[in-house]
Amino acid sequence: MTDVMRGVRVLEVAEHTFVPAASALLADWGADVIKIEHVERGDAMRGLASSGLTPVTEGVHPLLEHSNRGKRSLALDLNSAAPPSATRSAR
Repeated sequence: MTDVMRGVRVLEVAEHTFVPAASALLADWGADVIKIEHVERGDAMRGLASSGLTPVTEGVHPLLEHSNRGKRSLALDLNSAAPPSATRSAR
């Protein structure tokens, strides 16, 4: 069943829970999901891990890991004409 979305590229430009969880499912089905994140802070969900509001077990934030599984990540500065300076991978 993981070949259903093979060959499909998804560009994710959303934060928090619902859209990232949906695109994680597309990644589970074989889609190439590229998550666009803020160049300095990343996805807003990353702040939850450092806030102390939600549990972090052995350095892993379950909500962040669950909704970003199987994706590639690209930090993009849309305020600058320069090419992207940082690339992260969640795979």
